[in-house]
Amino acid sequence: MVDEISADLSLSRAAMGSILGAWAFIYIFTAIPAGALVDRIGLRRSIMVGALSIAASLALRSAAGGAVSLFAAVAVFGVGGPLVSIGTPKLIATLFEQDRRRLPTGVAVASPGIGSALGLALADPVLLPLFDDSWRAVLALAAVVAVAAALYWMWASPDADQRNVHNRASGPLVNRSVLGRLARLTSMRWVLFICLFSFAYGHGLSGWLPEILTDGGQSENTAGLLSAMTIAVSILGSLVIARLVPDRRRPAALATVFAILAMGVIGLNIAATAPLVGVLLVIGFTRAGAIPLMFLELMNDPDISLSDVGAATGLFFAVGEVGGFFSPWMLGAIAQNQDGFGTATLVLAGFCLLSLIGSIGLLRFRRNQSVDVVPQVAKT
Repeated sequence: MVDEISADLSLSRAAMGSILGAWAFIYIFTAIPAGALVDRIGLRRSIMVGALSIAASLALRSAAGGAVSLFAAVAVFGVGGPLVSIGTPKLIATLFEQDRRRLPTGVAVASPGIGSALGLALADPVLLPLFDDSWRAVLALAAVVAVAAALYWMWASPDADQRNVHNRASGPLVNRSVLGRLARLTSMRWVLFICLFSFAYGHGLSGWLPEILTDGGQSENTAGLLSAMTIAVSILGSLVIARLVPDRRRPAALATVFAILAMGVIGLNIAATAPLVGVLLVIGFTRAGAIPLMFLELMNDPDISLSDVGAATGLFFAVGEVGGFFSPWMLGAIAQNQDGFGTATLVLAGFCLLSLIGSIGLLRFRRNQSVDVVPQVAKT
């Protein structure tokens, strides 16, 4: 509903781009404390607070009267949202042993895609006409759905913290020594480099894909359905890629993912619908593999203990959302100045190439790490 909201509130593409990235900007500052809070108060309460903050953000968006109030409303998501993003991999690491985490990680990453696909598919053709073209009413309905999800989580998760015995009852909320140790890990640095540009690509494309498609000649309804299709196929990608890629192949798989995405995003400039559908299917399926593969790198890293998974994930999101905030604004500004998204898609391809370089760096590190382990095993 970006076009409807922009027209109603008289927002330029650059202004809407900054609004789309508002929550990512707040994430930069809240992700690390959120990771520490998940470790401190437990999964059940932290995810509940996060879910309610999402509902509050949606409700405030529905009441926004201009650029400033809409920016603030979207920013609220960045206050509690990290508790859900960080709590999810922590929950998986707590409930599943290392060799059983691939499928649950894929499911966790796929689940938000279902909601996004439904939102994109239903907003323009179904919900807006149902509410007399009131985007405010649609967002208010989304807030009600978020509250229902929060209540369901509280009902379904009485034992979420049963095995999580690592909560810190005292001491500073953010343990700087833990963050410093994590930041000094070579593997962590490569993952952070990858996620910085991966998030820039993901947030930029997600925020502007319907507009990129309408700019290329598609109708608004068609653009919404194609965007929903892209997210729908990403659900399959999350499950398949995370499940089938063995541990030793993850860095190579990441490199392959970003190489394909770089070529795919350039293909968005295709005007004909039939080949465009193929490009979007490839993008949707492939991009879904990046986040679960990076999550698994963190959760299964021998140098990161279960008690520090929340801190590691918080650091992951804090760095990643730097790109997540900057990208939508930059792409909106480029599209406004260039009168179209042709150059913006090339920038997205550049983000993918930078993540590809980081993946190759991680691959080389893992190979050297394996070589170093062999002599130690032989001595033992």
